[in-house]
Amino acid sequence: MAYHDDASVIVYPNYSGRILSGNYSPNLKETVAEYIQTFNKFQETGNPAIPYISAWEEKNEKAIWYEFVGKRFLNLLGCTVSEAPRIFRDSIVDRIIYKSSDTSADIQKEIFSHHELADAREKLREDSKKMGTIDAVYKIYLADSGYTWLKDIASVQSFDKDGICISIGCLTIVTKEMKAEEERLERERLQVTLEMAGAVCHELNQPMQTISGYTETLLKDFSSINPAYDRIQRIMEEITRMGTITKKLMRITKYETKDYLHGIKIVDIDKASNENKNV
Repeated sequence: MAYHDDASVIVYPNYSGRILSGNYSPNLKETVAEYIQTFNKFQETGNPAIPYISAWEEKNEKAIWYEFVGKRFLNLLGCTVSEAPRIFRDSIVDRIIYKSSDTSADIQKEIFSHHELADAREKLREDSKKMGTIDAVYKIYLADSGYTWLKDIASVQSFDKDGICISIGCLTIVTKEMKAEEERLERERLQVTLEMAGAVCHELNQPMQTISGYTETLLKDFSSINPAYDRIQRIMEEITRMGTITKKLMRITKYETKDYLHGIKIVDIDKASNENKNV
């Protein structure tokens, strides 16, 4: 690696970053160049980990770019280095941060959805700068490969003279582990749903049977031409309908939800109970 008298670094082949060819300090250029050289050698080892160097201007934290990114990541995204920040950002479904407190052994999971992440990105980068580290898991969706999870561990360095922050990190594909975690959580949610369904059905059955008994008695006391007969008949129909719902609840075999109001999701009883036929 060679330097000119003006301390600018000779740019690597296929380099598409900004720092090595821009008007930045020799210290920043030398740091980035050394990392690029190290990561190029690292890639040659065939290690599945994906090294990267991202950078952003502190005065414009939305404009992030890559000084270096592993070939495996580009193959996963199906794009060039210059396109990678946008495509990666657009593909993010969730950003997951695991936190543990000093006073408890419990690990808390903080999840930012795609839209929440857009609003919180500036604060997250500021927090990463203060801590000097990034430790997160990204769930991304790509049309060609579906859902993929990436574990991101990085250190953050700030170059105040240049107004630049760089993140030197490594991405690891953890799809198998995260899918197993999601399946475990789904089983737990299903168990809670089944227990709740059983409790609800148990509590509902007795008053429903009582109402059904009263309405049957009333129907015997009224002739079909009595105006009250149709109303009582309708009550019987609604009780039967409630009985159908409780039967569906008792047959729930998987955890399925549907949109309700204002983004709230509720259990989709028909899908969760595999209700494909009339009960």
